[in-house]
Amino acid sequence: MEPIRETRFALTEMSRFRADDLTARFTATANRVALIAPDCMGMTLSYVKEGHAFTWAASSLDVAALDALQYLDDGPCLQAMDTGDIVAAASNDPLDEETWRLFSRAENSAGVESTLSIPLFADGRVTGGVNFYGRTPAAFDGLHEQLAAEWGGWAQGAVTNADLSLTGVRRAKETPQKLLDGYVTDQAIGMLMAVHHVPSEAAAQRLSDAAHRAGIHEVELARLLVKSRII
Repeated sequence: MEPIRETRFALTEMSRFRADDLTARFTATANRVALIAPDCMGMTLSYVKEGHAFTWAASSLDVAALDALQYLDDGPCLQAMDTGDIVAAASNDPLDEETWRLFSRAENSAGVESTLSIPLFADGRVTGGVNFYGRTPAAFDGLHEQLAAEWGGWAQGAVTNADLSLTGVRRAKETPQKLLDGYVTDQAIGMLMAVHHVPSEAAAQRLSDAAHRAGIHEVELARLLVKSRII
């Protein structure tokens, strides 16, 4: 599994202040995860800042967008970071579908059958989390401790300073192309207005905040919402 463009940029930026190459370490760890859990289709790393979770690294735009949907309407990764507990969920669990309605519908649309969310700690407090997405309901059964150990070593320290690399990522996304994506963004805003019963400005802010926290462009989240019609 290879990191997405935004993640590669963030890892490269942060590697400038470290002795090791974070891009190589992310890729190597992701490849080991693929060997441990062959049915893992993607993963994300999140960090916590001022009580909010932000996606710092992702192996695909699809899983980054799923993180964004959690920021819109809650999900297992946020629960893991809120409680400090490992959270495993399967898409066929009716309780999970009722608790995280928007996220559960998106999972089904993206072909995700299970998730595993592991909090990361530093100095006794949660500083971030690792989120795994599986293509089968049992993708991570019996593998919780092994996957936690695989990521915990370097991810724990890395996420504490992850915000340093995101300013450059946000600058890289500010391109004229966003003007061409206005139509699909407006559609997604309209969907959020209808579901949350809020004015257009509030719906646009919800979309922007969720995408920003997931480390993706808001149009990527808008495309997922419009394409899948999950709300």
